[in-house]
Amino acid sequence: MNMKKQFVVFMIIFLGLSWACSKDEDNLLPVIEPDDSGVFTDAEGREFSWVRYGNLEWMTTNLNIEASVGSEISHEGTRDPIKLETEKEQNYVTFGYLYTYEAAKEVVPEGWRIPTDNDWQELEKAMGMSANELNVSSWRGVSEGTLLQQTEGTKMNLRMGGMGEYDGYGNFSPYFSYVYGFYWTSTPEAEGSNYYYCRQISYKSGQIARVVVDKSKMLSVRCVRDAR
Repeated sequence: MNMKKQFVVFMIIFLGLSWACSKDEDNLLPVIEPDDSGVFTDAEGREFSWVRYGNLEWMTTNLNIEASVGSEISHEGTRDPIKLETEKEQNYVTFGYLYTYEAAKEVVPEGWRIPTDNDWQELEKAMGMSANELNVSSWRGVSEGTLLQQTEGTKMNLRMGGMGEYDGYGNFSPYFSYVYGFYWTSTPEAEGSNYYYCRQISYKSGQIARVVVDKSKMLSVRCVRDAR
């Protein structure tokens, strides 16, 4: 067998094993499904799907309403205006907007809120996180981050929209899209602090991180409300 054929055979075997390992990992995940689900329609006629876990109802997509100031669509920074516009259109559908904390407060639909740190902890408990890990400020859990990305199963559909910020000239700089997802909480690190807790997921980890970030940074928002 020549080298080219050997390489092709090797790649087929490698890809087959990778697929099998991925399927095995999926099969090892617990099956967790929402208690209920529905659709919310806001005053503008926009529809948002939600799922219920315990006493909370969570939207299943990232918030995608533009704020007057402080909201942007993530992109890879291409200089080609046509490619940039196409990419932003795609990322809007996938990731919604990234928001500063103040911008996020402006556009949350009536009756909904930015989740508190405790709201996220209740969701993490529903995904199986142990009580002694909930308040840890680092990566926690085992597969909770993966479960929260499921479009089926948990139906939470968290996405890796990255993070963004404005530079000193007001230019938007996005980073980490498709690598990490960052989600606001409404809980400051301490009273009067400019740092707020957020959640972070990763493409290469099943865990979910609880960390703090300056409220001027731009993160995704997943709205929540008390169960109706």
